[in-house]
Amino acid sequence: KQWYQRRVAITAGQLQEVSDEHVKVTEELAQLEVKEKELDYEEELLFREINKYEHRIAEVKAQSNCLDDELKYAEKQLERLKKTNVYNAVFHIWHEGHFGTINGYRLGRLPTFNVEWEEVNAAWGQTALCLQSLANGTGHIFQKYQIVPFGSTSYILDGENKLPLYTNGGLRLFWDAKYDQGMVAFLDCLKQFLDFLEKKGSFRYPYKIDKSKIGDQKGFYSIKLHFNSEEQWTKSLKYTLTNLKWALTFVVQYKLAKTSD
Repeated sequence: KQWYQRRVAITAGQLQEVSDEHVKVTEELAQLEVKEKELDYEEELLFREINKYEHRIAEVKAQSNCLDDELKYAEKQLERLKKTNVYNAVFHIWHEGHFGTINGYRLGRLPTFNVEWEEVNAAWGQTALCLQSLANGTGHIFQKYQIVPFGSTSYILDGENKLPLYTNGGLRLFWDAKYDQGMVAFLDCLKQFLDFLEKKGSFRYPYKIDKSKIGDQKGFYSIKLHFNSEEQWTKSLKYTLTNLKWALTFVVQYKLAKTSD
């Protein structure tokens, strides 16, 4: 009987130990489950952060690619602009029948075409601006004269003497020789510039200039309006614009060649 009681006591003690161990394991398991849930939550947060960063990385890459495309486009535009000379964009010299034109303004008058003096003055203003711009762009300085582009009231300075490239017509035109002097002075400036360009390379211009006249082997025409017909005066102005256009084209090509180098 004593042996039985001892056996029961031992067994009861072992059961208690097992029970205590079970409680301990259960508590540890519960703690591990809580920890697992915490880790799952932290893992979910981590994945969210990773996804957020991956999305941001994708956005940055997309922005970078977009900026690369914009940079390439800007570089192409810059290259195109380098090849687009400002002179061609600003000054369009052409012809309209018997008239030479610059930016749409006719330079000259004919008995059969009543061109208003306002248009002729505007054409002279554009012509003066064109020649002076070409001179500035190439570093040429005119001898004796100074061209002053001033829209429809442009003029040339000969020392302190102001020679207009504009007129209102009427009776005053026939006794005031300064308008003629202004045009002759412009022709002289044009010849100076053409000769200057000839020294730069293989440049030639179609119409020769001899003081107040311009022309070729077929004939020379005076740029003076006095003691001249409107037909011949207009033809001399057309030749003047033609020479200016040749100079414009040469300067554009010359500058493009230097840009390419």
